[in-house]
Amino acid sequence: MPPSADETSTLLSPEPWAVPPGGPSSSEPAIWQPPAPPKTSRVPYFLVAAGVVLLIGLALGIVFWPSGSGTSADPASGGGGPSTQQSQDVVPESGTPSGDLDGQAKAVDALLAEMGTTRSDLGSVVVGGCQRSGLQRILDARRSQLEKARALDVTALDSGAQMKDALVRALEASSESNQRYLDVAPGCPSDSEVTDVNQRASDAKNEFIGYWTPIAQQAGLPARTADDI
Repeated sequence: MPPSADETSTLLSPEPWAVPPGGPSSSEPAIWQPPAPPKTSRVPYFLVAAGVVLLIGLALGIVFWPSGSGTSADPASGGGGPSTQQSQDVVPESGTPSGDLDGQAKAVDALLAEMGTTRSDLGSVVVGGCQRSGLQRILDARRSQLEKARALDVTALDSGAQMKDALVRALEASSESNQRYLDVAPGCPSDSEVTDVNQRASDAKNEFIGYWTPIAQQAGLPARTADDI
């Protein structure tokens, strides 16, 4: 309500923030204004992006990292040095000869000497007219030598298995030839009756000599030819 006539009023000085009429819009002092909204920082976004990149790098590293099964260090040996790596990489060669080379070579040579004696005996029997008793003796000797050849241990000899196979085939053909001689005794068969089997025996003997010659030289044994056996 308006003041009465008896009342007096005193005007106070205007507020510091008051704006004269017609002036610019008034504003409250900073102390009465609400605080300004916080500024958005880009640092968290940068950290998140960096973390994603790091995780992707680690994942790719795990996937494409080369296998280290052959190069891992042995803790018990104090780390894998060059000598350890070489020992891991050495792979034994298959088919490496093992055993008593000299003893096995001498056993083969003894059988060859026996075969040579039987061959000479056969020549004498043929010259004597191919009598049954002589041919039977030759056949029995050949069969005995065939069993000895099959029982030979040649594991210490180079190409021992191939050499033994050729020797066995030679004695098999020789035994078959001796049987044909015995089948027509008394008397000798014609050349045409034994040509094929004798050729098989000769081919196998020549193959055997090819394997045997370097072994005989290595073992210090006498050299032989197909005609000697």
